[in-house]
Amino acid sequence: MDFTIDAHGVIAVVDDNPADLLLARTCYEMSSLSNPWLEFQSGQELINYLERVKRGEVPMPALVLLDINMPKMSGHQVLERVRSDPFYRDLPIFCMLTGSRESPDRERAIRLGANGFQVKPDTPEELVIFFRSLASGTAIADC
Repeated sequence: MDFTIDAHGVIAVVDDNPADLLLARTCYEMSSLSNPWLEFQSGQELINYLERVKRGEVPMPALVLLDINMPKMSGHQVLERVRSDPFYRDLPIFCMLTGSRESPDRERAIRLGANGFQVKPDTPEELVIFFRSLASGTAIADC
């Protein structure tokens, strides 16, 4: 799947695991992307941010990287809630940062409006490659 992001837009990452966020941020910094980086530890934090977007207080993300397996509100639930608002219809949400290799998780994410689905890479090098693919506009999706 080819996927292009705005070179100046914010990249929002949602993951409840601080170690996964740290790894993603470190690998992101090693890639050629220079977009501002935002981290959220829950789906509700992202939704709160998106409400501020709607009010014109903060910029719309160029991309949301969304963990699927989170407590309280799963990534699927976040995706469904965001996509239910026409204001966010074109917001690129790339479901990744998930350990799930289950086909139903992938199918549900795509059905709910994810632009792609990426299983967490096995090595940091693979995560850097993923981020570089976003920069080049040729994101490698596991769809």
